[in-house]
Amino acid sequence: MTRLTISGELDHGRLLDLISDQARVLCMTPTGPAETVILLDGSGSDLALTIPSRLPCDATWWAAATLRRSLRRVPDAEACASPRLESLLLSGRWRHPHAAYGRPRGDGVLLFKPGVTVTAPVLRELADRLAECGYRADQARVLPGQEITDSGAAMAHYRPHSELARRGTLTAEERITLLRVYDRPEFRARFGTSPHDLEVVPAYRLLTEGRLTAEQLEKWSTASAELRGLDSGAVDGPNEIGDCLFVNVFQDPDFNGGEPVIVVNPHMPGALAQLEQPENSAVAVLVSAVGRQPLRWKRMHQEFCGAGDPAQALPGSLRGDAVAGLFPLCGTAGEPVHGTTNWVHLSNGVVEAMHDILTWFGVPPEQTSPGCRLRKAGTDPAAVLTHPFLELAGRRRAVATLTDGLEAEPAARALQTGRRCEVDDFPGAADSVRRIDVAWQLAESLGRAPGTAAVLVTGSVGRNRACPDSDLNLLVVHSAGSVADGRHRLRFFRNGVEVLVEYLSLDEAESLTAAQHPPLSSANLFPTVLHRLGLAAQFTGLPLLDYQGQARRLADRAAQQSVPPALLTAHLDRVLRAVRNPRRGGRPGWSGIRSAAFALTVAALANQPVRYHKPKWVPADLRTIGRLDLWEVLCEAWQVAEPSEAAVRATLRKAASPGTDQRTLADAHALLATGRLADALFCGRFAACAALRSQNHMGLTAIPPATLVHRLTKLAEQELHRSAT
Repeated sequence: MTRLTISGELDHGRLLDLISDQARVLCMTPTGPAETVILLDGSGSDLALTIPSRLPCDATWWAAATLRRSLRRVPDAEACASPRLESLLLSGRWRHPHAAYGRPRGDGVLLFKPGVTVTAPVLRELADRLAECGYRADQARVLPGQEITDSGAAMAHYRPHSELARRGTLTAEERITLLRVYDRPEFRARFGTSPHDLEVVPAYRLLTEGRLTAEQLEKWSTASAELRGLDSGAVDGPNEIGDCLFVNVFQDPDFNGGEPVIVVNPHMPGALAQLEQPENSAVAVLVSAVGRQPLRWKRMHQEFCGAGDPAQALPGSLRGDAVAGLFPLCGTAGEPVHGTTNWVHLSNGVVEAMHDILTWFGVPPEQTSPGCRLRKAGTDPAAVLTHPFLELAGRRRAVATLTDGLEAEPAARALQTGRRCEVDDFPGAADSVRRIDVAWQLAESLGRAPGTAAVLVTGSVGRNRACPDSDLNLLVVHSAGSVADGRHRLRFFRNGVEVLVEYLSLDEAESLTAAQHPPLSSANLFPTVLHRLGLAAQFTGLPLLDYQGQARRLADRAAQQSVPPALLTAHLDRVLRAVRNPRRGGRPGWSGIRSAAFALTVAALANQPVRYHKPKWVPADLRTIGRLDLWEVLCEAWQVAEPSEAAVRATLRKAASPGTDQRTLADAHALLATGRLADALFCGRFAACAALRSQNHMGLTAIPPATLVHRLTKLAEQELHRSAT
């Protein structure tokens, strides 16, 4: 138990709120007119604080900041000093006297952005705060605006944000979030229209089309953020609707005929311009852990640096204390920093740390401490930085956001669950978003029905993969007895889209997402279990309505399901037997190789949240879970690598025969319509697989190459080992 005595008047309730996440308060007792005793759970030394008579902030904030810093101070803080860091201001560069050459370095970068004045007191205070957390500055440099411009560092620093501002379009999930924020009566009252009817435009497109000047955009964006906050929930303020993705509604009588427009990342042109102004400069500090027990990096980001919105940052953090006046940071004109501008940046985790160290210090990812830890966890650090986004079953995630606060091993696992992609690498997004608008309007009436617990978008739209002729699948979860008998499915057309509404009771949903399967007596039940998992995976779709968090809870239950190990092992054993010991002896033929490759991909998808549903989704799902090795083998086995549109059309024409699966062939044509050529060719050939067994439509050699057989065997063995462990 730690006893804390505070002399001075303060707000006890507010102090408790400001420290409750870091310390468990056992008792808070006023012991005099201006004295408080606080008993904290823990074995630290007793503390006595006296509130100074002159403070730049209120006494309660000062007490909370001082207490939080005292509690996080590491025992060997004195050994983590950064001597004379302030000399950086004289030479423009600084290096710690004990920094080692030729070794992996840096755990992240702290950046003071242009627009603030970095003084000697700021750097001395920074060194003290780093040391109390078990860190030090290894290097530091001052970068003039012209150097930032010439090196492209500004664009690199803001890469995911700026990519969205240049060519970002919404995914299905982001569209739902946008409608959830803006589709309200006050939006119509404010802008005179519905958000469904507004154009969504990346900020830079407005500028390149000459529809708005950069000065107008920056002035409006800054004023709106100062009025409403960075993520306000207000219909006339900025709102975050996805990773690195903010939107705001611009309306001006001199612009676009007075019609409002939804702007994607309108703050980015101004943020980049500020970094690149010749008269401005930035200060970058390479931060390294040197204490015996340094704070975990997640705490460094949250408690040392502070929340991205400085107005929400904790006492004791750089951002929070800068706004309060306890950290001596000010604007270039001497003005105090304010809560809507993020003046200081700290890498949020291992991936952003590698990116920042490369951007501001030129150190390759593999030579950084985070890069070495990622490589040890089985991930190529250089490859991680090639794309700023990851696709997870149709959801767009910024790599840096997905790995925010994660150590190397969990970050590596997170990166292996998705497909690295560019900001606009979502060919089904436009058709999905159009159907989301239909679904949103339907959900309003569906949600009014008594007993409705949740409404979800499933199918292709729920995965952001809709084609021009895709239908819209909605799943309604309701309490038992609230829907009339027999009313379990409805099919109708709305706005030119075929809609299928399926009703499922909450009891049925609970049973379907149960973690345990019934006892299995036969290995041939693998398809039955696979079908069940596919049905449960519907709950990982996109929730339109989710009363009391039922959809989220069911999605978590569905994701935790797995194929019984014995069943999966038996399935993989059959795959290996088909490859190693075909019935007629010798090497397997093309039909056997194609079947084995497909069966192996089904097994790989079986224990992933995306599950196996139908051939149409197999290529995209393999890429989503990061199994490019399986996709490459499947491509070779089915001869679908890098096809031309003419070749796909020719194959689909040949596939239109009596022995073809017409539904899968229709899926192939839908994929072709969206430009997904390899997926369409695989789907078309799968639809005609019965005909392919008797005819050599692909002009293949009689026997598959030994290299393909070997790769398929090796992957099957690896999958079998993975299932056993």
